[in-house]
Amino acid sequence: MAAALNLNLYLLAINFLCTFPFLIPLSESQIAPSTQDDPAGNQSQNQTSTICDHSIFSFLPHGYRNQRGFLCSHAGGSVYFKFLQNKDNVTTVFLSREKFSGWMGFGFSKDGGMVGSTAVVGWTGGELIEGMGKVEVQPGIAKFFLQGKDKGNVISFKGDEFMNFTDNPPFVITNDDLFYMGFQVKFDAPLAQQYVILAMGTDQPSLDINSSRVSLTKHTNQAVMQVDFSSGYGESSTDGRGLQKVRHGMVGLVGWGAVLPFGAIIPRYVRGKGGPQWFFLHISIQIVGFLLALSTVFLGGQLYNELLPELRSSLKAHRPIGIVAFSLTILQVLALVIRPRKTSEWRKYWNWYHHWVGRLALFLGSTNIMIGLSIAEAGPAWKIGFGFITTFLLLTVACLESSPGLPRSRKSDTASVLGND
Repeated sequence: MAAALNLNLYLLAINFLCTFPFLIPLSESQIAPSTQDDPAGNQSQNQTSTICDHSIFSFLPHGYRNQRGFLCSHAGGSVYFKFLQNKDNVTTVFLSREKFSGWMGFGFSKDGGMVGSTAVVGWTGGELIEGMGKVEVQPGIAKFFLQGKDKGNVISFKGDEFMNFTDNPPFVITNDDLFYMGFQVKFDAPLAQQYVILAMGTDQPSLDINSSRVSLTKHTNQAVMQVDFSSGYGESSTDGRGLQKVRHGMVGLVGWGAVLPFGAIIPRYVRGKGGPQWFFLHISIQIVGFLLALSTVFLGGQLYNELLPELRSSLKAHRPIGIVAFSLTILQVLALVIRPRKTSEWRKYWNWYHHWVGRLALFLGSTNIMIGLSIAEAGPAWKIGFGFITTFLLLTVACLESSPGLPRSRKSDTASVLGND
């Protein structure tokens, strides 16, 4: 029996130690993969003195040369953009990046999401491998409507149905090892706070000669920014609200995805033969988990207050589920205070209450993590991380369930998932 107990403790320790190192890379991941570093890993140290001053106007197309008063913003890595909005609701945008091969896009989004947004994409030109051969793609620029996330739903168009270019044609230029693209768009009303999407890919787009449509390859980097076109203030997803999103997601994933489930399996597999130590271990871990859950709610509340009112509808499921889940964790804390003695006739009902409230809290917490990752359009690292943690916990539970001489209670109805002595 002692050997079985030691095995269980060993498996739990391995679970805990293997899960958290896997979370470290997530702390450096963006909720949406950003353009903080370009694919080549290059960083521009002096680009701001080029894109953000007047020197670029000497080589721009004639229609863009006489404009002044641009506001400049750093999008991350070697990517900068500058913009100007005039009284006629015409917005001019210039982007630059260290010389590369592939495409770069600038999109206008209503809610920070890809679907339903319009974008202008410029590409450098170069070789494109199609089938068994190679095609030479010329530099170019085009308008796109992002009808969906699949490749077939990213549609190029030439008319003014989704976006109205002015008489100044859009352009792409390479000058002094920097790639530039620019365009002018006429809007029906002036832009104020506006979500923009910056994305880029490392392959050349393909051109359908028959339909004159351009097909993009999947982006390799993406960033969402909230830009105030009336004041020039730009906030990247790697700073400000974007960093707050990363913190909210990271703390929630650690708390609800790892700490609370780990603490929950302590009573079932260590209680009984482990003396009172299991109880204090369980309580200590769950207190840490509760504090992480509290921090998640606090960070989420700050994010919610910073959102534009029309964007809060996207949280119609995530926010209430989070509130309910956290309320259940409060009930679990109260359960420790009102816990009756073993000899009390109320102890059986307390066990049921503590058991099922805990299960429901963990279920809602895990469900809300998946909803949150979907809303934030999380990158692969977040989804893989959550999948790894969940799988590892389930495999640990399966090993503990099948281990011989298991010192857990055989009465499943009264053996609390979140603690019971």
